[in-house]
Amino acid sequence: MKKIKLSLSIILVLFLGMFSCDEATIELLPIGNTEGTYFQNETQMEETIMGVYQKLAFFYAFRGGQNNNCAPIWHLPSDDLTTSSNFAHETFSGLNGGNGQLSLFYDFAYQLIARANIMLQKIEENGSFAYSKQPALKDQHKGEALFLRAYMYFKLWNVFGTAPLVTSRITKLEDAYPPNSKGTELLDQAIKDLTDAISLLPESWPAAHKGRVTKNSARGLRGKIYVFRGMINKTNTDYSAAIADFNSLVGLSLVPNYNNNFNVNFENNAESLFEYQANTSPGDVNPFVGGAGGNDGFAVIGEIGAYWGMFSQRPTWIGNAYFTATSSIRNAYEPGDPRVQYILKPESAGLINVIKYTRNTAYATGGNGQSNEVSVNNPRILRYADILLLKAEAIVRSGGNLKDAIDLVNQVRERARKSVESGEPSLVPANRDVNETNAANVLNWIFQERRLELAFEEGHRWWDLRRRHIAGEIDLKQLDFQSRLPDFKFEDKHVYFPLPEKEVVENPNMNQNPGY
Repeated sequence: MKKIKLSLSIILVLFLGMFSCDEATIELLPIGNTEGTYFQNETQMEETIMGVYQKLAFFYAFRGGQNNNCAPIWHLPSDDLTTSSNFAHETFSGLNGGNGQLSLFYDFAYQLIARANIMLQKIEENGSFAYSKQPALKDQHKGEALFLRAYMYFKLWNVFGTAPLVTSRITKLEDAYPPNSKGTELLDQAIKDLTDAISLLPESWPAAHKGRVTKNSARGLRGKIYVFRGMINKTNTDYSAAIADFNSLVGLSLVPNYNNNFNVNFENNAESLFEYQANTSPGDVNPFVGGAGGNDGFAVIGEIGAYWGMFSQRPTWIGNAYFTATSSIRNAYEPGDPRVQYILKPESAGLINVIKYTRNTAYATGGNGQSNEVSVNNPRILRYADILLLKAEAIVRSGGNLKDAIDLVNQVRERARKSVESGEPSLVPANRDVNETNAANVLNWIFQERRLELAFEEGHRWWDLRRRHIAGEIDLKQLDFQSRLPDFKFEDKHVYFPLPEKEVVENPNMNQNPGY
């Protein structure tokens, strides 16, 4: 999918004006495309679905400053990363509905959902003629839109717990003020969307389109959501459904070397189910486009690289707003675990010590891509190691065979041992004991392995801690988050971040999360 031209092209702002002018002195036809003249053929529908994918860029771009980048929302709350900068997501005590990054995250999520809903509407309205040359694209596009909408609902649940459900394009004022979702309704909708997507998406794409979502992507994400929902609702049927989804995956495997999952030369590999396709913008790279708000108001398609400067202190003027690995995560790895060399600088390297996506990378061309850490190295959103550990968790929680679960953990640990840079495989991490009979111990092994394997990726650690706290399995008030900031204070309410105050104030049907 790196080769696909990500043209935003269509998410439209349409103006149809009526003026009492002399018809002889004006052009009666609009210049360029309008909604009524677009969505007419495969090329235009293809551009539209690319516009839905493109919105993912907003979650990974630098956008002109560390306070406009969304990464702190899923990275900083955990005990894996900390910072000396005053991010509210790090201290919790400063969180409120006025937080700019949470507002941007919310806006971007619903802008993507709106794009997906427009795509689905136009497929329904124009699908009978717009796909006359390539009829198979109709279902594929619909599946992609449903998948991306489901992914947004999964993210919204993990950040806010509650947010409005918008499953169709809003065209009437009376529909513009949807209420909060309740319970796991965001997850429920995501599962429904993914169920439909599985029946529509292809098993694979041609090489030029590699990176677009497939049946595996939808099955894997749905299985993950089943595990999350099953834990919250304590429903074994969800765990069984998750295991069935994981068992239905085809053609996936752990790649030989752990580092291949973060090496720019091995993107969309056999372990990948879903990646953001970071790329170089068609014009000069400019990580400052859009500014604090930006949204869709900047030229062409904006910045489509991935920003990793929070780990390398780039650009240098961000000062202390970089993320550093805590001693807790550094000490969690056994000495000799080959994964460490691909994740962390040596202990003597100081506080700028995370190298997972910057060790083997490439930079967006032009515009000081390297000095601003604007990378074309894809963020890996969902990969097979995550799936194996989720499957192990579902087996344990549903009362399944503990040996089966331990075998899955050991697959991940075996690959870790073989991931040496050169020479003989390591002896650590050693396999877990397949004769263990205590389910609680096995569950702890699974979460320990998730922490080690998935460190500094996509909020896995925070979202795991969060769901375990909500389910009453752990108490985060007792956890040492190892924050570098003195005003740190975690309270129960913080597992649900505050909804943007502007949304709560303007929407009479929407309530703020408790405690904010």
